[in-house]
Amino acid sequence: MTQTVMHLDDTDSLERFDAALDALEGHLKRVFADDSAEADRAVLAALQEQVRVLTEERDRLLTDLEAERARVQRLKEANEEVSGRLEGVMGALKDMAPALQD
Repeated sequence: MTQTVMHLDDTDSLERFDAALDALEGHLKRVFADDSAEADRAVLAALQEQVRVLTEERDRLLTDLEAERARVQRLKEANEEVSGRLEGVMGALKDMAPALQD
């Protein structure tokens, strides 16, 4: 399976998602707190279910995001290690080059 790397500001996206979810939750709390509301309870229950699903999805996305951040960190560390080894080999080859020309 091929994964596509997207260059998005994940922090901004997560903050926007959280803000939208918080706004929806706040609205639902106000609707349910208003005893005189004539809104259809089935519609409100469906909205509550959507909030629950969105909350679960946000939690899954956060878990995935943290896993990807950890993966990126491991890749950066591996890159630094390989770069260091290559620099060492290149230095050794440069040191050996004059001796090979003699």
